[in-house]
Amino acid sequence: MKVIQFIPTLDSGGVEQGVLEISEALIAKGHDSHIVSAGGRMVEVLIKGGAKHHQWNIHKKNLFTLSLVRPLREWIVSMKADIIHVRSRMPAWVVWRALKGIPIDIRPKLISTVHGLHSINFYSAVMTKPDNIIAVSNCSKDYIINNYTKSQSKNIRLIYRGVDNSSYHMDYKPSSSWLSEWYEQYPETHRSKLLTIAGRISPLKDFEKIIYLAKSIKESSSHSFKVLIAGEAKDKHLKYLNKLKNLIKSLDLSDEIYFLNYRKDIKDIFAISNIAFNTSNKPESFGRSVLEPLSLGIPTIGYNRGGVKEILQELYPYGAVEPNNHNDLLDKTLSILNGNNLDIKTNSKFLTSEMCHKTISFYKEILT
Repeated sequence: MKVIQFIPTLDSGGVEQGVLEISEALIAKGHDSHIVSAGGRMVEVLIKGGAKHHQWNIHKKNLFTLSLVRPLREWIVSMKADIIHVRSRMPAWVVWRALKGIPIDIRPKLISTVHGLHSINFYSAVMTKPDNIIAVSNCSKDYIINNYTKSQSKNIRLIYRGVDNSSYHMDYKPSSSWLSEWYEQYPETHRSKLLTIAGRISPLKDFEKIIYLAKSIKESSSHSFKVLIAGEAKDKHLKYLNKLKNLIKSLDLSDEIYFLNYRKDIKDIFAISNIAFNTSNKPESFGRSVLEPLSLGIPTIGYNRGGVKEILQELYPYGAVEPNNHNDLLDKTLSILNGNNLDIKTNSKFLTSEMCHKTISFYKEILT
């Protein structure tokens, strides 16, 4: 079986990680794995794992991108793939139009995964055009049915994303060499409570919530703490990063909040944290930045909606707060910092192995 996955770039992120995991599972089963993207730092890992990477810049929203429909169509025909798997809107549009010009008898089967709860519009609808659709959570499935497919006959499969439980487990501890290097770089974190939030620096992640939370903790408790913001700002979001830095300075929190940029060692950073957070200002379809720390046994707080709600309900119900309820966010944070409400259920539901098994089984099912 030859599978081609399409994704905008391979720089960082939960969706990108999932692409790598499916690729690894395909290769382990003896299948051919191909990924199309505009490139990025994860390409090297992908190729080392045995996959083939093909660089196409079909992620930009402009007329030039649509001009690539015909050459992409010719390339797809030449690849003789069995499955094409799209995960993002602009690449999905180009692929959709390319496939329409291929005779049905040689046309690969198309699958989409709806990773985001996007605005309801014509542009977003492309993710529900394929007959076979993967939803990454129940809220994702409801979003697809309620806003797009309704009574249409679509094969929608719920397949949760997950983590590798041989790597993300309650007994995990960073190596002594990693700890030495970390505390050499950030000595002030050694005797402080660590509050971590991970994700791309974007207004969608609403980092202001954590900054104002830090202000309230400083004013209402005696805890020595540091906030670790792990994620990079690119292009148009550099302005937002500067806005955050100015806010931190105006609130006299420069000693309490660290921007770590992109980190390959986020698992180790989660593992030494006291609490992890996800306070995105829109519901997320899943919430890997909640699942990863919880799987390591780290209390995690997130908004009680979307895929984050489903993860918290299963593993750590105490961590769910109502959106934009600052007092609840503060109260639960202080309670955890004071040593309360630390019981977390072992993750046996949201696993990479299950995701890969069910996805590859889905591929095979639609080919028969």
